[in-house]
Amino acid sequence: MSKLVIIGAGSTVFVKSLVGDLLLLNNLKLDVVSLVDIDSKKLEIIQKLINKAKDQIGSSIKIEATTDRKKVLAGADYVVSTVDIGGIDLYRRELEITDRFGVNQNVADTLGPGGVFKGLRVVPIIIDICRDIKELCPNAILFNYSNPMCIIMLSILYATEIEAYGLCHSVQGTADLLANYLGVSMDKVSYLCAGINHMAWYLTYKVDGIDAYPKLKAIAKDKRLIEKFAEDNEYGNIKLYDYVRFSMLEHFGYFITESPYHLSEYLPYFRRNQNTIKNYKVDTRWHLELLKGKDDYYRQVREIVSGGKDIEIKKSLEYLPDIIHALETGVYFRANINVLNRNLIDNLPQNSCVEVPCLVGKDGIRPLKVGNLPEQCAALNRSNIGVQILAAKACLEPDKDKKKELAKMAIKLDPLTSAVLTLDKIDDMVEELFKLNRSYLRT
Repeated sequence: MSKLVIIGAGSTVFVKSLVGDLLLLNNLKLDVVSLVDIDSKKLEIIQKLINKAKDQIGSSIKIEATTDRKKVLAGADYVVSTVDIGGIDLYRRELEITDRFGVNQNVADTLGPGGVFKGLRVVPIIIDICRDIKELCPNAILFNYSNPMCIIMLSILYATEIEAYGLCHSVQGTADLLANYLGVSMDKVSYLCAGINHMAWYLTYKVDGIDAYPKLKAIAKDKRLIEKFAEDNEYGNIKLYDYVRFSMLEHFGYFITESPYHLSEYLPYFRRNQNTIKNYKVDTRWHLELLKGKDDYYRQVREIVSGGKDIEIKKSLEYLPDIIHALETGVYFRANINVLNRNLIDNLPQNSCVEVPCLVGKDGIRPLKVGNLPEQCAALNRSNIGVQILAAKACLEPDKDKKKELAKMAIKLDPLTSAVLTLDKIDDMVEELFKLNRSYLRT
């Protein structure tokens, strides 16, 4: 039997996409999908949703659900982590604290104060999951989808012997977005992308084998084109004004993955004051709005599950189903995956977490060597990597005082925080964040 376990399966939209993709792969012999979540009510809804999709397609995959991961990990071949800790109230209060100190985060789940504290909350749970995998299914591969991606992956790879990889949709999603900017279909596109998660660089981007960068740089110089695309298209109920990334293209020569909302908080240029934030149109906190709407979405899902209408199931951009398909069938697939830098990108620190092309097949997952990034790209990546490494060390540190010291240093290195606060003010802010998070942190 081939078995996939998804931990944190209460994430309805995401899990529906993953499992829906697996159901659509007719020649994939996956026997069991086990859904795990501590929220039994959400788990029940997602199980019903997936079973309805399974019956609609006519799949024979068994869908099981439990709040106890140990009951289903035995015999697993693949384990997926989508876990999160804290909820909307804590998230909102963290934003209020950092706002008061003058650090205006947007998504706040990958770098900076929000990313470091999310790592401090989530990493211990994921390390527990790794220990359970080691005991119950030692040959399983762990795929992490949780943020902060690099902090989590470094923690896993530093502290465990689990075979683990980090998956995100930013590389393929942004590649698709660039095709839309250029008015071409993805079957005409080829690209090479590498760097770090949420800040990977399209080192090449071609349409029908011809370099598309001259056209992209022309868009960067004409704000009317950026505005027209934003007005004509909607991404997740928001208008995507891509001023941040086109500005980075204009000044540093390459386009970057992830949304302008995320990217604006990984750099010192775009969120230093309210005028700059508004001018670059990265003031909408879309992730907060998404969390506010989750209860409404679950009500909609209940209606779908109980109603007679078919569920819309179409192939998504997520890598995981195609990776499992390649591992099981031997049909090769290339994906950008987060792995430990072992001579993959020469001008980024060894043992940092990098996002590079990997070839997947029966022989496993093989990261491909990229060599050197353009130096300006590597320098910007390194500005984030220092934060990630120190944050991972803080997450793994058992001593309470040392943990706090490492977390403070990580946040002091954060490009946005260090652009707006003195060192003493950063200490004050971090102390308040530790008090807020004290019931969520292990000491």
